[in-house]
Amino acid sequence: MHLIKVSAINSTNSFARELLKENPHLPLTCVVAKKQTLGRGQRGTSWSAEDGKNLTFSVFLPRPNIDPAHQFVLSAAIATALISALEKFDLPRLKIKWPNDILSANRKLAGILIENIISEGKVTGSIIGIGLNVNQQNFEDLPQAGSMKTATGKEFSLEEVLNVVLAELEKGFSELSEESSEVILNTYKNALFRRLVPSTFKDPKGNLFTGMILDVSPTGKLLVQKGEEEEVAEYDLKEISLCY
Repeated sequence: MHLIKVSAINSTNSFARELLKENPHLPLTCVVAKKQTLGRGQRGTSWSAEDGKNLTFSVFLPRPNIDPAHQFVLSAAIATALISALEKFDLPRLKIKWPNDILSANRKLAGILIENIISEGKVTGSIIGIGLNVNQQNFEDLPQAGSMKTATGKEFSLEEVLNVVLAELEKGFSELSEESSEVILNTYKNALFRRLVPSTFKDPKGNLFTGMILDVSPTGKLLVQKGEEEEVAEYDLKEISLCY
């Protein structure tokens, strides 16, 4: 994987997109920033990280082996690759909070933002932004945030963590195919936070209800059994949030 290190930029995803404009044949490339001024998260949120203590990077994956209708398989492959990487550092209770937040001991360690480029009905490239909290200990006004250090009490080498994560991502990319999608989704499902556990959810109107996560569809929708009913409902990204 080609590695580019930069000091301070607005967003590694935006930087990767500019690189792609300059070179339409950009190979597998990782852009790592010491500081992001406009880091982005899911649902239009921002990603804030203390300088020099965390990893903020984007990977450009050319020609991912996925159909546009099954883009969620790529998201699942990336999330499970991150779990595999972090397991090597003995982090406790690693889980994926749907759709692709990485938790350790119920605290959010990492977020993923994927921007797929579709041309002529094919996914011609993917820009994968990842923010991983490594050595930061204070998260003002973010009670659910944590880091590798807060989870273990240990200080980590950013370079070592990055190398392990990139190696697992490359492995995940190499195994990505339509044929392997069922295996990838099963691995993802088994790592889901609060799966098969009665939980509280909130709908867009702020209404709370009890349900249980059963599975995720191939398109990434969350399958939830509501209350004690046998009815199973499907929810898209902005249609439900898990309260924990």
